Amino acid sequence: MAGVALLGSEYINPLLPEVLHSRRGIQGTAIVTLLLFYVINLLGIRAGSRTQNLLSGSKIIMMLVLCLGIFSTGSSDTGPYSVIIPPMPGTSWFTAFGASLIAVFYTYGGYQQTLNFGADIKDPVRNTPRGIFIGMGLVLGLYLTINFAYYRALGFVGLQSSNLIAADLARVLFGPWGEIFFSLAIFMSVLGFINATMLSVPRVYYAMADDNILPASFKRINPKTQTQEFALTFLVVTAIGSLWWLDTFEKIVNYVMSIDSLAIASAAATLFVFRRRAGTSDPHRGFKIWGYPWLPAFFVLFLLVVAANVIITDPSSALIGWLLFLGGAPLYWVLRRGK
Repeated sequence: MAGVALLGSEYINPLLPEVLHSRRGIQGTAIVTLLLFYVINLLGIRAGSRTQNLLSGSKIIMMLVLCLGIFSTGSSDTGPYSVIIPPMPGTSWFTAFGASLIAVFYTYGGYQQTLNFGADIKDPVRNTPRGIFIGMGLVLGLYLTINFAYYRALGFVGLQSSNLIAADLARVLFGPWGEIFFSLAIFMSVLGFINATMLSVPRVYYAMADDNILPASFKRINPKTQTQEFALTFLVVTAIGSLWWLDTFEKIVNYVMSIDSLAIASAAATLFVFRRRAGTSDPHRGFKIWGYPWLPAFFVLFLLVVAANVIITDPSSALIGWLLFLGGAPLYWVLRRGK
């Protein structure tokens, strides 16, 4: 959430007074953005959900417009790729490919957050998988199309040299005003991720508090707004702290992916445990998994490769993530014994 707020601020700050163009200015805009959505979600669950629908809809429309770049003929490639791409001494193609997957997995992540809304979904057995597969299909289609549009409009050289790639594509398609408009639009779109995180993560705190692992204050709900005020406050304070200490988007991505990949791999691996434990009386024993056990095993292995590549490519960010991750273990057992 902090990383995406930082990314959105990098798009919007060039349009603000010059005093905010510095790194600290960008961080300040990100903090103000987080606090704004903190207030919106404090107003109530309906305010947060309506804001989410508005932002998600605008994001899809914006991406569809940018996808028009697939019809562009403005590619700026000037030579073969072997000249464009510098050699990487001491790095194998496997390591380089693994490093590229860090950002890719970060980009396509989010599907797992759907499960946090399980208690709020109508007819969850039917609608949860539908929501996940429709959402993943929409994201795959939009992202693959817009990446092809980037290449068609900017060329491989343009892709390498661009820091704000969507704004550069908008400038090629629509001129200077297009760049300004889509910088604003992208800032609006990343707000959708921030809002979705503020809606979903406190529900994890609630479930842990309900299991007596976290203090009861984490599941305290305001009866008027249906908001977990303490849990939401804890989340925002944590995000602002990580934003201040890990001051670049790349560091935050590597910090997150070093433990996020491991966490998702661990969750997927429980599939093997539950299927083995399930007795004949378990109502979920008969559910089908295509490609079991090879497909989930490959998924787990792939995520572990991504986590390992974070350690190889950015050990300092990975160290922070792993220290926090491992530090959670004794805290978890203390809280469990204290219940």
